[in-house]
Amino acid sequence: MDSLLAEIMRSLGFLTRLRISQAWFDGQNGSLAENARVFPLAGALIALPAAFVLIVATLFNLPPVVASILAIGTLTIVTGALHEDGLADIADGFFGGATVERRLEIMKDSRIGTFGGLALIISVALRALLFATLIERAGVGLAALALIGTEAASRAVLVAFWRMLPSARPGGVADGAGAPDDTGAFTALLAGFFFLVATYVPAGGIGGLLVAVLLCAAATFGFANLCHHKIGGQTGDALGAAQQIAALALLMGLVMMA
Repeated sequence: MDSLLAEIMRSLGFLTRLRISQAWFDGQNGSLAENARVFPLAGALIALPAAFVLIVATLFNLPPVVASILAIGTLTIVTGALHEDGLADIADGFFGGATVERRLEIMKDSRIGTFGGLALIISVALRALLFATLIERAGVGLAALALIGTEAASRAVLVAFWRMLPSARPGGVADGAGAPDDTGAFTALLAGFFFLVATYVPAGGIGGLLVAVLLCAAATFGFANLCHHKIGGQTGDALGAAQQIAALALLMGLVMMA
């Protein structure tokens, strides 16, 4: 069963709350990194229910911002807010701890503090407003396409980010999952870019695609530098935060040109 479909199913088993049969994991050594190349495909599948909700809510004449919030809510239900949790932990740890050890300790705490709560509010609010603006400027169909492309490409960025930095917490989730090799990271980025071309160009043209990619690259490298400075590498929380930051940067770039 060591096929593309098996890799996608295993990725969905990690990235979502969906019940995936144990048969898909038989014979695997537990290294998530081996499946990282298909994260963009998994991201596109994860986005399908949210895209459907976005379209249906708009067809029922709900305001674009309400439709967008419902779509984002659908995403969090499917994923169990996996990446949002990472963003909140990173915000609490990076801005609430004075030393590397203290930051990592705070990030391990399941409770959400002030910085984490604010980060979640900002992330959800910005995404909702950006999707609402995109609905108004390009129509709900293209906004739904952009949602799928964003979720796919942002998970490609997650894989690249994972490859860029060493593990900051030996024995942690990201460390135990291994790290994708260069081929896996390149394959993920290539797939993510394909999704962006297919879903961003119709709404924002080539200019929208280029601005989105450049803004995402700047945000990702900036966050990587911050992680290196604050904790000396990456953790599972940092990977989740990288996905959230990438999604926001991509959407901002697209909306600027739509």
